[in-house]
Amino acid sequence: MEDLTLTREWLARFGWPDTLRTGHPLAIAHRGARAYAPENTEKAFRIAADLCAEMWELDVFLSADGVCVVSHDANLAQTAGRDMEIADHRWRDLSAVALPEGQRLLRLEDAIALARECGCGLYVEIKGEGAARAAWKVLEAADFRFACIGSFVVDWIADLRAAGCDWPLSVLVPQHADPLDWAGAADPDIVHICWRNTGDSPQHLLTDDLLDRLSGRQVVLWDEDRPETVDALLSKPVMGICSDRPEMLKPYRPDPVRPVAIVCHRGANDLAPENTLEAARICLDQKFQYVELDVRTTSDGELVVMHDPGLERTTDGSGLVIDADLGLVRGLNAGGWFREGSRQHSVPTLDEYLELVRGRAGLYVEVKHADGQQLLDTIRAHDMLDDCFFWSFDTDLLRWMRRQSADIILMATRWKYDSLAQTVADYGAQIVEFDATRDDLSEIGQCAGLGVRSMLFSVATGWEDMAACLAHAPDMVNLDQPGKFKIVASYPLVRRHFRAMLRGNEQDQT
Repeated sequence: MEDLTLTREWLARFGWPDTLRTGHPLAIAHRGARAYAPENTEKAFRIAADLCAEMWELDVFLSADGVCVVSHDANLAQTAGRDMEIADHRWRDLSAVALPEGQRLLRLEDAIALARECGCGLYVEIKGEGAARAAWKVLEAADFRFACIGSFVVDWIADLRAAGCDWPLSVLVPQHADPLDWAGAADPDIVHICWRNTGDSPQHLLTDDLLDRLSGRQVVLWDEDRPETVDALLSKPVMGICSDRPEMLKPYRPDPVRPVAIVCHRGANDLAPENTLEAARICLDQKFQYVELDVRTTSDGELVVMHDPGLERTTDGSGLVIDADLGLVRGLNAGGWFREGSRQHSVPTLDEYLELVRGRAGLYVEVKHADGQQLLDTIRAHDMLDDCFFWSFDTDLLRWMRRQSADIILMATRWKYDSLAQTVADYGAQIVEFDATRDDLSEIGQCAGLGVRSMLFSVATGWEDMAACLAHAPDMVNLDQPGKFKIVASYPLVRRHFRAMLRGNEQDQT
């Protein structure tokens, strides 16, 4: 079967960056990273760029005065709560409409400027009559080559082809349609198969025979965020895959020679409210090895996952966790503080957390306030004791846990002790954590000789900080933004692509 992934020849033909030849399908953020921000907005696109989605899929309608408006729907009722048909209103009025989370509608020109700034490309889906040629002219006026134009309406794409449009053209294929028959006279450069809703496992429809028939065209696949389906699609020889959660399209792949286990500090706390089930789920779907969580006890003796002693910072409640019963804590809104679209999250119990994670990752359990025996019994009940390691500011608790079993995995923080040997000896820790801001990181290499694993903790978020973490070669990293470390460690060519794109932007500006 002919390789359908991006080649130097294809990229040169359309003026796309040569650095896209990374060996991985492009992550195409569907309406931006719409799982984490209002769709088709600046916020959604910026988050997608942070997640290293090479392209953003966006939708275009024409306003009454001929402006290319970025919106999935023809009417703003769903996204803005306003019964306004885009085609019936001028851009001046549309631009004044408030969207959730402080966002506004964008013009295609705005999206192009943002994409340039972020080093990303645009996958422009035409939704409205007359928008195809208008979008082409906008791309042409901006001389923005890293883009393609597509639509379900084959005639619109065929019209662009006949008019001599030299941007890559895409035809979107609905479920149950034969891709080649559907594309017809448009003769697209890209066939975009939209078969998500054909069933629970649409990947089985992408047979070798079908891909052979599509030889000579690039293939893009539907928006997908189901873990098993994503895993299957990533092995297909396609140009790109759409997703509301583009980070899933680049799962963590540890170096087989020198693997580094990723620990996610309070879960994916940059994408979801910390210590919630959603923050854990995002980590699991990226194949990270551990999720860190904090355990506290309610007034009626139930174990819940919460960092602070008080309820104020991460919920809409007040007072102390220890003074609130489980019913009260469970009824609180644990996501509204994070973003408007996260109001549905609640404070999870430890049992719920264990049930979610079991079989998919391990846990770093920081014991804030809990009875040691109750904690161990709860984790044993889920058969996860061997998949957890523990730490607490209460050193007496850690010593008690060691007395219970030599096999319980305990961590010690290097900064609390005078020497590395003392760190290991206090209660027989099997993991030593080094703080990037206060410890001598040259000692990381000594851990293997002591028979313990090293873990580097950092709350830094910069790309160079992630590269520095990797360079220290710890056994584990405990990070606030594990997604960036993932790219540095597992997708160096993707990181090189973005660095090249951003350097090019800086040169253009000078």
